Amino acid sequence: MQHEYMNILLLGVDYGIKTGGTGKADIHNCHTDSIIMVSLDRTDKRISLISFPRDTLTYVPGVNGIYKLNAAFNCSDSVEQGLQRTSDTIAWLMGGIRPDHYVLITPELVTHIIDAIDGLDIDVLTGFHVGKSIKYEKGFQHLDGQGVTDYARLRKSANQDSNDYGRTERQRQVLTALFEKVTGNLDYVYDILDVIVENFGSLFYSDLSVADIVDMLPLAEELSGGRMDNYVMDGELAFAMRYWNFSFIDQKKRQETIRTVYGVDVPRLTLISHVYVNYLYKYGFETVKAVRVADRLVAWAKENGFDGSELAEVEKAKENAIQALSDVDDKRKSEDINKVEKRKSTLKQKITALKNACGYPQKLNYEITEDDKFYLDPDINEYYQVDWR
Repeated sequence: MQHEYMNILLLGVDYGIKTGGTGKADIHNCHTDSIIMVSLDRTDKRISLISFPRDTLTYVPGVNGIYKLNAAFNCSDSVEQGLQRTSDTIAWLMGGIRPDHYVLITPELVTHIIDAIDGLDIDVLTGFHVGKSIKYEKGFQHLDGQGVTDYARLRKSANQDSNDYGRTERQRQVLTALFEKVTGNLDYVYDILDVIVENFGSLFYSDLSVADIVDMLPLAEELSGGRMDNYVMDGELAFAMRYWNFSFIDQKKRQETIRTVYGVDVPRLTLISHVYVNYLYKYGFETVKAVRVADRLVAWAKENGFDGSELAEVEKAKENAIQALSDVDDKRKSEDINKVEKRKSTLKQKITALKNACGYPQKLNYEITEDDKFYLDPDINEYYQVDWR
């Protein structure tokens, strides 16, 4: 890249939010429902906000299974590991362009920050309500911290654009208003810093220390005369795998956005498209299940001293099935799918022959745990890989 950049991954977590009658009181079990890569171009004095819808279908590096982007945070044992996992996932979606730092904030922190700078002037794009008693009107108005938080989190109760794409637009709008207010009076930066210091490690998490943030204050002044641009990594918002709602990134738009912001070309992402996911649900997962049945049978046969030719035949059939599964891509060619089905059938035949030969005492179970809850089946969620190669 020709310019000097600093990338900060800004994550908003639904900590403390009432969902389905229960509050998310444990931050480890929350989701990162707001995901924005903040690109600071120090060469052109430009800030770019790149939003990622929370329902984006993605590969989580180092983790098997099918995931939405907002759940990458949960593929870990701690907040810090979750933040690193999410950062790795964004780097994969960005074609290798990594966040330099990450910041996680809670709704309560947003409220405190906005109140500390005496609210924001926002052109509210849609009327909405919060509960039965709080109602916001459409139009330009001054919002306090709670009002800004409600507006930034708004989705289902919006009178228009009541989806995640609309929400990402409203969140970028809030950040733009915040940027304009702070750059108009840099003293507000210190008010925000006071809030961060007071809530560090409880409502605010980052790989940056307080000292690091203080050292970055000159950068805020450096960029204060620049501009802010907004982008979103959206695409097709559709149901897949029976009733799951995913956002499938428009690969052409993704490439164009990265080229515009960073001046580089990145390859298309594959195996996370709508057509491919539908293939997995209809055919692919059944093959994965057969592979796992073969693994358990082979392990038992070897542990019990069986060395007949049927053992090698199952192992060979398993490798052939995996190879066929690896050959299916977003084009979903009929000949590739037919090859998977044929090799899956052959694998099952070889499995039956080995079971009979070695005396395997258990039933061969090819059923997937409740087809609308495939993620509960460890053979799928803990074994499936986006790229078998």
